Amino acid sequence: MSKLIVGLGNPGSQYENTRHNVGFCVIDQLLAQRNLAQFKNVCQSLVAEQPDPKKADHKLIFAKPMTYMNHSGVAVSMLVEKYGIDLEKLCVLYDDLNLDLGVLRCRRSGTHGGQKGMQSIIKHLDSDAFSRIRIGIGKPSGEFTDHVLAKFSDQEIDEIKSAISQAAEAVEIFITDGIDVTMNQFNGKTNPAD
Repeated sequence: MSKLIVGLGNPGSQYENTRHNVGFCVIDQLLAQRNLAQFKNVCQSLVAEQPDPKKADHKLIFAKPMTYMNHSGVAVSMLVEKYGIDLEKLCVLYDDLNLDLGVLRCRRSGTHGGQKGMQSIIKHLDSDAFSRIRIGIGKPSGEFTDHVLAKFSDQEIDEIKSAISQAAEAVEIFITDGIDVTMNQFNGKTNPAD
């Protein structure tokens, strides 16, 4: 069974390296680690495919929806249908302002928690039974829209880079061992207040 790894964000240079685009950053890191240089346009997304080394005829599909965050579900539902993905083989990466900066939280299902991209995905899939890796971007001091669309400060860069690397490592474990092992390895490193 093929696996679909989706990182959420907004397309366009003005949104690069903003808090809302950490999902895109994790996908970029995964592709760099796997020497996958080329995206193709599929289902309103930038997609890179790779054979699953453990299973013949199965693919690993890495995607960045180009629909803008609030309409992520349009692209994700199309990808799920096109590639025949079981929802247990879907993992979504996204920013969470309810988690402290750099904190990771892995779950096998759950609500959208107010994140508009996840809200759209759950609506279009008519299910919340898919894995997700949330990456903490810190709570806003002012308007949340300004916060999520802002770039990280110089003081935050090292911490978020480390979180992106950890999230990429978590995806690799999800691919090989599934979400339960991923949760066991990574949720212990996170903020216990959540």
